[in-house]
Amino acid sequence: MVASGDWCDTDDFRLINALYALDACCMEDVDWDNLVEHRSGDVCRKRWEQMIHHIGEHAAKSFIDQVEVLAKRFCPNLLEDREAFDNKPVIC
Repeated sequence: MVASGDWCDTDDFRLINALYALDACCMEDVDWDNLVEHRSGDVCRKRWEQMIHHIGEHAAKSFIDQVEVLAKRFCPNLLEDREAFDNKPVIC
């Protein structure tokens, strides 16, 4: 999704941060259309499913546990640092 331009690296941080803050019990409780400001609900849900695919044994856990695992991996407090890095001018 990143290579095709449908998703940015920083969107992973935004998605996980929003899900963590939402404190939803299950996927059905999530308003995917209003989760990440500039991304559609379909794209957010698709990215979530891709992320879950890559968390190994944790993929079988509950939704809340999956969010917790990914929050620890993506450290939502690092979003500002990642955005600053992504916005740095390219020096050739």
